[in-house]
Amino acid sequence: MAEILLYHKLLEFPLFLGMKHKDIMELVAHTRFGFMKEDANKTIVEADSPCDSIIMLVNGQIESITASADKNFMVEEVFNSPFTLQPENIFGMTQRYTSTFRTSTKSHFITISKQELCILIDKFDTIKFNYLNMLAALVQKKQRATWLPNGTDTRSHIITFLTSHCIRPSGHKVYHILMNRLAEEVNTSRLEVSRELNKMQEEGLVTLARGRITIPFLERFVTL
Repeated sequence: MAEILLYHKLLEFPLFLGMKHKDIMELVAHTRFGFMKEDANKTIVEADSPCDSIIMLVNGQIESITASADKNFMVEEVFNSPFTLQPENIFGMTQRYTSTFRTSTKSHFITISKQELCILIDKFDTIKFNYLNMLAALVQKKQRATWLPNGTDTRSHIITFLTSHCIRPSGHKVYHILMNRLAEEVNTSRLEVSRELNKMQEEGLVTLARGRITIPFLERFVTL
């Protein structure tokens, strides 16, 4: 019964999509999985800590906190299950998390060590290609974003900054940034940024507080 439940949970994640029933049942029977159950407001990983396993949120909700290199601004994001915590960072030059992740609600996780993941990638072509497709999609999205027109007005520059400084350009976000710093980032005056943000607040796109911009649905900016 436990194996059947795990079978269905794994199929919710891109890494295991398209696997044959016999293959995934073999995987479930012979792979060393880790299981975590955490209450709300518990840190799962810290930014800059080693990424040495795949961590999959199977139930619950988590939030990420990503800070600039100088720690002068940061963004908070919310993710619901199913969600995998930065699987692209387990290989490469910098095998560390770039964000801190903590639980928003009581949450359940399945983990796979890097060693076990390498075994699965070597044994199952479907997992190998799924992982490669995940990496390719991430790179291609970044490349496309680089060549999108920036626009010439202050609002376009603000939207470009907001949508490019997050893990997923949709959903609820909270940006902790001072007006002066945002003005520097979008290469305009503090007054112009303030005026445009207040217009966006009047339109119901954002909610402003000192040093904080709350956005309920970032995807609304994509169609502006």
